[in-house]
Amino acid sequence: MNNRSVGVEIDATAKWLEERGMVGAAGLLRRVARQRDDAVRQLGLRPAPPAHQGGGVERPAPRDLDAAAEAAMLRTDVARLQALAERAGWVPDPAAKRLWRWRDGWWELSHRRKNPKDGYHDTGWYLWGPVGSYDGEWVDRHKAPAMAEAERLITAHRAATGGGQR
Repeated sequence: MNNRSVGVEIDATAKWLEERGMVGAAGLLRRVARQRDDAVRQLGLRPAPPAHQGGGVERPAPRDLDAAAEAAMLRTDVARLQALAERAGWVPDPAAKRLWRWRDGWWELSHRRKNPKDGYHDTGWYLWGPVGSYDGEWVDRHKAPAMAEAERLITAHRAATGGGQR
């Protein structure tokens, strides 16, 4: 997914996953991050100096090539993990009437009863998304049409923010 490092929010994301009963996904995320950190530490990754410094083109050491290969493999593994999470679709939460979805960030679709005091003016399914997207928007009264409408809204949001381009 894009070119962002996984490490910035690993612990927060893993804790978030654990709180929602997705312990396996949290463990996998931590393991991939640990492997990436080990590869970076082993490599001592450092940018190569420009060719005009030092009088010529330097050949990378075998250790640097191994590290670069390891880093590329980890980036590929993370991209596969994210692709699998996207293909999984809406996953039920252990809590009643709540679904989770990964599409360039976590999305929540949950059923709420009418309660204007809490901001729920209709009984039905509401959509929450990553920062800057949806924050408790009513989608539909019934689950199947709500899931379809949520997919449409997520796709429209990703297209508007450039998140749909890979």
